[in-house]
Amino acid sequence: MLTSIQKSLQIAGILLIFDLLTYPAIFRLFMKILFKNPAQIITVDTSGKNIKRGNDANELKPLSNHSILTENGIIIDFIPDSSLSKISADSTVNLNGLLVLPGLIDCHTHPHTPDHARKNSLPYLKGATYEEIAGAGGGITSTMKAVRSSSYDELIRLLKPRVDYFISQGITTLEIKSGYGLSFYDEINFCR
Repeated sequence: MLTSIQKSLQIAGILLIFDLLTYPAIFRLFMKILFKNPAQIITVDTSGKNIKRGNDANELKPLSNHSILTENGIIIDFIPDSSLSKISADSTVNLNGLLVLPGLIDCHTHPHTPDHARKNSLPYLKGATYEEIAGAGGGITSTMKAVRSSSYDELIRLLKPRVDYFISQGITTLEIKSGYGLSFYDEINFCR
């Protein structure tokens, strides 16, 4: 059964691999799974440099007529479809022409901070300086006070729908900024 996020991704012609695995996680850890028939596989080809910077980051090299072989939950190879008869797998998942993308990473977020977007992000995006934001009641001092005055339950209530939104947009890895508690107790409350 597909979740609403999976359904919307499927309608868009995209389905994330982790959503396709129907076996319990413990069994997937010890299986070879072949994902076949994707429309394309978008990879991050670094030409052996293991890094992309500047204009290189704009260059995509999608694979067509390939399948994906995973073992123990890790992609181990992209197999040309012409070689599939040589591949042995415990399970095969037919992607039915869907696009396969790497998971997206957001490495700087503040989804737990009360009123952060309204008081800080939106004015900054509109050109306000940090001093102007602070003068209007925003800024790091207001963020720190809001976090320190929030209970664990309030922080979770704020965080959950925001993280769900990130996931619905294809974000698979999310770094959430901390440090606003400024005391051991407040920081532990914030990070747990």
